[in-house]
Amino acid sequence: MRRIKEKLAFGVFQDGLIIKVAQLVYSNNIVKVQSLDETILSSPLFHKEEIKKGKFEQLDEDLHLPEITDTEDDAFNLPEISEFEPTESIGTPKKDEILPGQRDLQNFLQIFPLDKGKISFNANDEQISYFQFNSSYSTSKLLKKLQNEMLSEEEIIAKNFSLDYILNPDKSGLAFVHRGKFTLFHALRDINLVLSKEKFFYSYIDTNEIALMNLVKHNYDFPLDEYVLILYVGVDYKVGIVMKNKIHIKTFPIIVPDTDPENMRQAIYSKVILEQDISDIPITKHILLVGDYANEDDVEFFHSKGLNKETVQRLNLKHLHIQDGMEGQITDEKIARFAIPIALAWKTLEPKCKDFSPCNLLPVQVIENQKYFKIAWHGFIILAAIFYFAFNGTINNLEVKQETETYIKKNNDVERELTINRELINKLNEIKDKISRLEANLEKVRHLTGKRNQWHYMLSVLSTSLQNNWLSWINDISSTNDNFTISGYSTSRRSIIKFSELFPQGHISSITKDELEDMNVWEYNLSYSYPDPQERKKKKIIKEITPKEETPAPKPVKQIKTVSNETIVKEYKEILDLYFVGDYETALKSFNDFIQKYPQHNLSYNANYFAGECLYQTSQIEKAIQIFEIIYNFKQSKSPDALIMLGNCYQKKRDFETATAYWNKLIKEYPSNVLVKSAKYKIQQLKEI
Repeated sequence: MRRIKEKLAFGVFQDGLIIKVAQLVYSNNIVKVQSLDETILSSPLFHKEEIKKGKFEQLDEDLHLPEITDTEDDAFNLPEISEFEPTESIGTPKKDEILPGQRDLQNFLQIFPLDKGKISFNANDEQISYFQFNSSYSTSKLLKKLQNEMLSEEEIIAKNFSLDYILNPDKSGLAFVHRGKFTLFHALRDINLVLSKEKFFYSYIDTNEIALMNLVKHNYDFPLDEYVLILYVGVDYKVGIVMKNKIHIKTFPIIVPDTDPENMRQAIYSKVILEQDISDIPITKHILLVGDYANEDDVEFFHSKGLNKETVQRLNLKHLHIQDGMEGQITDEKIARFAIPIALAWKTLEPKCKDFSPCNLLPVQVIENQKYFKIAWHGFIILAAIFYFAFNGTINNLEVKQETETYIKKNNDVERELTINRELINKLNEIKDKISRLEANLEKVRHLTGKRNQWHYMLSVLSTSLQNNWLSWINDISSTNDNFTISGYSTSRRSIIKFSELFPQGHISSITKDELEDMNVWEYNLSYSYPDPQERKKKKIIKEITPKEETPAPKPVKQIKTVSNETIVKEYKEILDLYFVGDYETALKSFNDFIQKYPQHNLSYNANYFAGECLYQTSQIEKAIQIFEIIYNFKQSKSPDALIMLGNCYQKKRDFETATAYWNKLIKEYPSNVLVKSAKYKIQQLKEI
């Protein structure tokens, strides 16, 4: 029996700045994984403007690569660069034009023999749009119908997209369109000649969902009519994919606001349970964990929630083999982390496998340019005719060469002038846009602030006053066009008088006495006019109040004796569960009730912080900013979290300068905090906008 020559395939997967590569080999009808490796890029591969504006025709018109089909020779005989015309260009950028991220990718891919096999990529999930449909149209009509439904006329004319679909036996299907540049494909194309003298062969571009579903369909046989949930958690890409009878049902995103592993697991579990309740389908019957959170601790966490080992398991590829000698390095956990690049390479090696969806987002022109040019007997006749016409064309070309050169020179002069004019027009348009945005922002500021452009100052005064009178606190702040009011509690009545003097025309609306065990507590309501910006510097912050001799010092507030600390902690955790499930409005009300019931308990500080997060999640940004400012000024454990959230609030208001200032303050004041990495990443993201 003749031994089949080995074939290599490489799956390249990008998740944020993480690049993962899987190297697989096909030999003797067996697919083996030879290498799994990854790297972190120091910056994106392209600027966002390039990704949005790039057209396939412009970027791929000079690619004339051979196609290797499964019906041809088993060996990969890729052509040498010398086989192509000297005028062909693969578009390699100059050394000083390569971005840091592209240089990192270039250095990383040098360890793989990419010129010996086929390469497949994943499509950037942020550039993909999905569309579920039911249709009885033929293939050609269906593609045109989907194109008209998913794309605008401008997008169709620009051809800055790639569209494909998968069709189920019941005529239902899932269509998907990719807009803009395929960053991985174009980056590798640009550095091709640096890595090898041979041109690379590109096989597939698949979406992440299709790649993961291909693995499940090929390696699992779940009972019919039972739902399967693929739970993938990576760096940026975090989704849940629901399947039934090997058909895609739905995909839902997973948003995790925390970086702590335990909190992340809790948030993921809460999202799954919430999605199950919303969709009213049993998606927790079979759960497959894939990605960076598929280790033993993650599986054990789900088991601790009452899900048994048959319900929750790490993705297992029973039909995939490990290269001899690599068993200790390529573990089951690592295979789950590299599931998507493995799926890309696997489909490349077995494209006719019935379990693999035959979709491909690789631009059609690239596929056509990679086909072999085969010559039969009639091909020689065609070549002879081509030679004859080429010879006559050359004679005619000599006669018009001088005239052509004259026109080319004139055309070059016109193009240079046009280029200069375009640059001037672009600069003028940029200046015009900046002026328009500035005028619009100034108008918004004038409209929104008016006399109330003093909030930062007023909140600072209130925060400092409360710190100096620690047995006083504010319950609510409200405002109108002419004045603002505050309400709260204090154990010192003299402090309320001092509070009324903080701002102009201070007036005590009401004071109500109450008792907490053996201590007197006064509930107060105060109203003020807005301070004059020119006069506010003369106002001093209230000093710490010393009780008179005739007024005994207040005794420390004690918790109600009938409520144990264990009961308080349990109540706090129950409220926290509401927050993680995503019921932010109920959680906000519960946090406020908790603060009023246990104002002196140490968990009230955390409850205040999470109340701010609930306000943020429900788009009550201004109230959230007020709470986070107070939390930060306490200079306690949640101050770094308050700074990151203040930046998030101003980012949501599109005040990027203030957002960056808060994140930089976090980096400067708490350099060893775990949130510094997130702050730096957010600042970097804003610079790229």
